[in-house]
Amino acid sequence: MNDLERELRSLLETKARDADVAPRLARRVLKRARRRQSVTVLTAIVGALVIVAGSIVGFRALERIGGTQLPADVPALPDAPEGFRSAVLPYGAIAYPEGWTLLASKGDREILHLTNFDSEFETACFVTDGQALPPLGAVLLIQRLPAEDLSLPTWPVVLAEPGPSALDCRGAQEGDFGEPEQFQATWRSGSAAFVANVALGPLAPDSVRRLLFESFASLHLIGGDARQTEGFLGERNVILDAVDSPVGPVTLYAYRDDFEGGTSWIGIAGPAGTHLSGAGSIGGEVPRADESVTMSLDSWGGVVWGDVAATVARAQLRTVEGATYAATLVPLPPSLEAEGHQAVWGVVTEATGDRVTTLLYDAEGNVLGDYVPLGRTTVATGEDPEGGPWELYLEVTTDGTGLGFRFLRGGAGSGCCLRPLRGDFRLDGSQSGSGEPSAITALASDAVTKVVFEATSGETIEGSLFPVPDPELGIPQVALVIVPRAIAVRGELVAYDDAGTELAREPLGDNREPPGPTPEIDAVWKLLRQARDAIGRWGSHHEDSLATFTLDEARRSIREIAWNASGPGKPVPGEVSIRGVERAGGSELTGWSGWTVALVSTTPPPKGLTYCIAVNIAEDGGGNFRYGTQDAASYSECRGGWPELS
Repeated sequence: MNDLERELRSLLETKARDADVAPRLARRVLKRARRRQSVTVLTAIVGALVIVAGSIVGFRALERIGGTQLPADVPALPDAPEGFRSAVLPYGAIAYPEGWTLLASKGDREILHLTNFDSEFETACFVTDGQALPPLGAVLLIQRLPAEDLSLPTWPVVLAEPGPSALDCRGAQEGDFGEPEQFQATWRSGSAAFVANVALGPLAPDSVRRLLFESFASLHLIGGDARQTEGFLGERNVILDAVDSPVGPVTLYAYRDDFEGGTSWIGIAGPAGTHLSGAGSIGGEVPRADESVTMSLDSWGGVVWGDVAATVARAQLRTVEGATYAATLVPLPPSLEAEGHQAVWGVVTEATGDRVTTLLYDAEGNVLGDYVPLGRTTVATGEDPEGGPWELYLEVTTDGTGLGFRFLRGGAGSGCCLRPLRGDFRLDGSQSGSGEPSAITALASDAVTKVVFEATSGETIEGSLFPVPDPELGIPQVALVIVPRAIAVRGELVAYDDAGTELAREPLGDNREPPGPTPEIDAVWKLLRQARDAIGRWGSHHEDSLATFTLDEARRSIREIAWNASGPGKPVPGEVSIRGVERAGGSELTGWSGWTVALVSTTPPPKGLTYCIAVNIAEDGGGNFRYGTQDAASYSECRGGWPELS
């Protein structure tokens, strides 16, 4: 390097340290700009330098994380020294500097692509139409060769300057600051052969070179064709984070689906065979709480992941049993075009119930969102010949306490909110799932000693009574009747005293729900319940999806109800407002799967009392409903029950 080149490098690096990072343009604009402009070099230098800052590690770390290949059936996270993170990919694993961008393809040809800048889901430098190489940039591309060459060396190998036949990176760099440095290595492992190509921008400092070579030394590539993780869902996937779990390493990744309107997704992939796989889309609206968080639970625990607002400062996972686990917040790269969002995820390492809540906190430590689960108390457990083990429980939240029931290997449901029992007997509700028996729950005084479900088809099923462990609820007992799958839940639930005298009857089926306390309120409740049931029937004929349920579709196919699309503050008496039709995010606020919608109506003036029903159409054909007195804009805002029921 001559004196002029040395002075130029020093000048540019100084300017880069003192400059502000320029805002990022849309990818399509950047592609056009790179073809026509060369003045963007300084922006690229700034971006690369900011990413590099704080990540410099000495050569001794290289010795620590270098090693031999692991067998294909033993996926493991490589050791990551300070300033590094590690990830397991379908066909390999690597430790790499924090702040760098790691991509993994869906196929088995391109194993990984590592850069010290946001490569925007493109292969930088080594393809004609790829991302340009910034002057301070660094690229590592690992590919599988078409066939094994037995003459190739085995791992570990050394990156060397390539010969004349190496891929040309000269034409795919930003600016004219000299030739980029290139290195290459080929080797074999098991039944596969690999090639590594490296490019360093002409102004890349020695610290960037060290970090890149250190990442290469940490590689663990599998030699067979079988994946070591569950498959990634995007064609190109940016790795966000990775962590160990009781079943092995789990990777958090994101991708962008340009064929579906440019939607970005966040997904997870665990070890092959664990079925830890799935992804959720990042919506256009920034979440207010954990409505965009989902989960995958198993007998060992599970993984919770999704997106939350970028303003969230801390997150925590809480199980229904009251155990808490740390959750990690991960920034999203600009190429995902998800401004205002960040990823959140965590691992639960012990068996839990049917849900895990993601608690979010602001910078002052305040809990975000007005729904917080406070714990679950078991009332009774047992085993049903058809449904298997079950649990009857009290669900305590900031909204109040509800009574819930679940089959341990199936679905669950709970309502809110319980109020002191006035009288001897009151129906709490019923639930049914796909392929499971139905469950009827009721509230009972101490005078009740026997509860029987009398089906309209002629069968009678005796239930069980259990004491309520919380005396402050003012409910001495709860009744549970499990109804076999072959019997429809239509009939009456009857309560008897010790002498066999009938104390009360509650209807079940089409007329099972209680009337409103006034004619005006009763009319609104009936209208909303009619709309709720109509949407359930509509969903069952449309693959349990509300994707095409619009105002026009509702008016066309459900003509017995007057529908409108009025927003909050504008409910219409005698009509039902359709609010917030969207995919369910998998939390307590949005149901577990499928689709959600809020239905709102109001009594006539002058009182104008507003009520809502939140409807969740589950993917398995089941449904969840919640009731409230809110002028709700979405499923998550409708809650608390109809207090006039007490």
